[in-house]
Amino acid sequence: MSDEIGSVMMDGEEELVMPTIPIRPNNAIPVAIGILLILGSLGGALLSLTYSFSNSIDDDMREQAGYTDEMNATLDMLQDTGMAQTLTIMYGAMSLTLMIGGILLIRKNPLGVRVSTVGSVIFVLAILVQLIWSFRISSDYGIEYSIGMDIVIFLVCGAFCIALPLLTVMIPEGRAALYRESVAFDSTPLTFGEEE
Repeated sequence: MSDEIGSVMMDGEEELVMPTIPIRPNNAIPVAIGILLILGSLGGALLSLTYSFSNSIDDDMREQAGYTDEMNATLDMLQDTGMAQTLTIMYGAMSLTLMIGGILLIRKNPLGVRVSTVGSVIFVLAILVQLIWSFRISSDYGIEYSIGMDIVIFLVCGAFCIALPLLTVMIPEGRAALYRESVAFDSTPLTFGEEE
């Protein structure tokens, strides 16, 4: 027997392949996101009802409530320009689509992602319409309008609402639960070559 240890020769190219790791569906992800979207839709319904109510306030109600001149000017602006009706419709549509999308996600229907994203985009559009419209006409009613923290908070909420349904398909476990298909991490082959 020889004491020499033989050398191991590697071919010019060797591939190391990672094993395919199946991902187990996590049903809690689409359900939790669906519940959050339904809660957001309730907030949208409240906004829609608020603008609808502000459109129906008459002079007698203003006197009984003791509205200030600034409050009256704001109500006049909402009622005269049609802003109250427009925002009522937009926030109502947002609320309805988020509610439907949330229910679809709870039922693990992939269509819920698209419907919820549409509702979130309507929310952002409603905020922008309110911001631009108010900025352009507020001086006609003697109102000093400035962009405050409430608008920033609304825009952050809108961005969060858009990202929320997309998380369902971005997280592999959520995507597996939603599409009911086997999802696995891709095993990209690692290639080692001899350096020349």
